[in-house]
Amino acid sequence: MAKLELKVEKKLYNEEDYNMVAELLGRSPRGLYKVEKYHPTKKHPMVIQVLPYVNEAPFPTLFWLTCPILKKEISHIEKDGWIEKLEKEVFTPDSDDLAQLKKDHLAYAKERQELFLKTGGDWELIPSPMASILQESGIGGIADFDHIKCFHLHYAHHLARENRVGQVLDEKFNFNRFY
Repeated sequence: MAKLELKVEKKLYNEEDYNMVAELLGRSPRGLYKVEKYHPTKKHPMVIQVLPYVNEAPFPTLFWLTCPILKKEISHIEKDGWIEKLEKEVFTPDSDDLAQLKKDHLAYAKERQELFLKTGGDWELIPSPMASILQESGIGGIADFDHIKCFHLHYAHHLARENRVGQVLDEKFNFNRFY
């Protein structure tokens, strides 16, 4: 089978962005496509967009949260069990919130597929299980659209495109006070 590597015709970020993202992540960013959102006052990248296929493997996380303040705050609430709490209290079966969560997962998967094709992806060049991950999984690669995998992933997507989980986090925790 031929080796597939996605290509970006023109860099959508500069060297300063790349270096700042590397510093924020504590490592070189793999598959960086572009900086999606900058902090309005501190000017550091808050969210990056990543290629969906990196180093011959699917990378289903399309948006990555890089803002150190938000990463820390979100880690605290995840540790306190808020994913389970919100799934039980807000994203309940038959709720409008759960219906929107499913739509958000589908939109994320569609955008990932579009980026894969836009950057030279060919479904025939990757093994079927890998292709189905990129085609069918939701935010962060989750298969069950009734659930939240990680607030970091959902909030990164929220900052890039808006989604219901991010809206709920802003309502409950006022994360938008950090930017």
